[in-house]
Amino acid sequence: MKKIKYKTTIAIISVALMSFLGILTETSLNVIYPAMMKQIEIGLNTVQWATTGYLLTIAIVMVTSSFLNRRVVTRKLFITAVLGFSLGSLISAVGPSFGWVLLGRILSATGAGISTPLMFNLIVEIMPQEKWGSYMGIAGLVIALAPTLGPTFGGLVSYYLNWRYIFIIALIFAIVVLIAGLLVLENYHDTEKVKFDLIGFMILALAFISLTLAVNQLSQGFAHWESWLYFVVSVFCFIAFVRHESKVAIPLINLEVFANHPFTLGLVAYFLLQFINIGTSFVLPNYIQIVNQQSSLVSGLLLLPGSIISALMNPCFGRMYDRFGGKLPLFCGASMMLLGTLCFTLLGLKLTVWMIIVFYAFLTFGHKMAFSNTMTEMLKRQNDQLKSDATAVGQTAQQLAGSLGTAILAAIISINQVNASNYRLATAKGSQLAFALTVGLLIIIIFCYIKLFNYNIHKKVGK
Repeated sequence: MKKIKYKTTIAIISVALMSFLGILTETSLNVIYPAMMKQIEIGLNTVQWATTGYLLTIAIVMVTSSFLNRRVVTRKLFITAVLGFSLGSLISAVGPSFGWVLLGRILSATGAGISTPLMFNLIVEIMPQEKWGSYMGIAGLVIALAPTLGPTFGGLVSYYLNWRYIFIIALIFAIVVLIAGLLVLENYHDTEKVKFDLIGFMILALAFISLTLAVNQLSQGFAHWESWLYFVVSVFCFIAFVRHESKVAIPLINLEVFANHPFTLGLVAYFLLQFINIGTSFVLPNYIQIVNQQSSLVSGLLLLPGSIISALMNPCFGRMYDRFGGKLPLFCGASMMLLGTLCFTLLGLKLTVWMIIVFYAFLTFGHKMAFSNTMTEMLKRQNDQLKSDATAVGQTAQQLAGSLGTAILAAIISINQVNASNYRLATAKGSQLAFALTVGLLIIIIFCYIKLFNYNIHKKVGK
């Protein structure tokens, strides 16, 4: 077995820390939205764009990750990621209005959109395949700690200081990460002079934007004409993108990755896992503050116990995959998430503090067990020459899932809040409906896992 250099491990962790900062600021904002809504006098459906716009931008940037991995050396990608994130954090920290905050989030998203696929590409490129599970687990631990600490971090900062200090602290840490990364990062592969598919990029970006706008307009009701218009535009753009990519010599994303059926099944599950994770992390802090009348500090602390335990277990989940294969962590993880979301749904109108702590612990523990291992299973099934494209697709899907998860669950709650005489009860009912949707999605995830592993059995029998 090839010996892994200590410096190589530190390089992967350095890039993962950049992703950590991006997710930390994203999830820390969820607990301060009620305060921002009062201060800036905007609604839930508007303020959620600080998360939705951020994740949407990351998804658009991640589409280019395969091209960037082939065209630009590792160190330059890392420097670009940190500088983009830092500039955006600075603008969000000092911007005088919500528009400036949103602009800063979009700029920060460019850095986060580069760093996360860079981390996974490094693991696949420089680590032996038999260690992928373990190193995906290590990288997953660093990233998993971000949504774990994010609500608590945001609650503490906003309670004792001001929500703008979230971005100031993130900026300071980004500078530290930049210095550390430059000390250990090398250029691990040769670059290629490939042409960027600008037309394909613009079509796909328009598809993502119009789809997100369509979902966001759902808060106005399902009969709202703008929602259907945006949806039609997104479908048209997706079709145009597929046709365009089939004709260009060097496509933005090699769509052959979808010809691999196990990969596609895993991708659907991976998408829905993140949809549920990010969407729920948006709903719960708002539920705790609006329905249970707790402070932003308390709403952050309530999610901490289950999150931190599950995050620390992430490397163990990776080793579980290396030892037992994908079935055990994937099915166990999805089943635990199903139990947690089912409890949230059944008791959604009367969730107490302790209920939220326990149910969320089941949900986040199951998510950590299944999420990174689903990505590992997807990449292991893909052809070697398509792994970079597969990583780009997976990471883009992850961010788009978070964007849509936040927008859809926020829309469900907002529809119930419109013209409601009892705002607290309307928020509770909307949250209950949002949780019910996640139950249905988890059933689809389990079905995808069943089909994925049955597909392997049939292929082996055929041979």
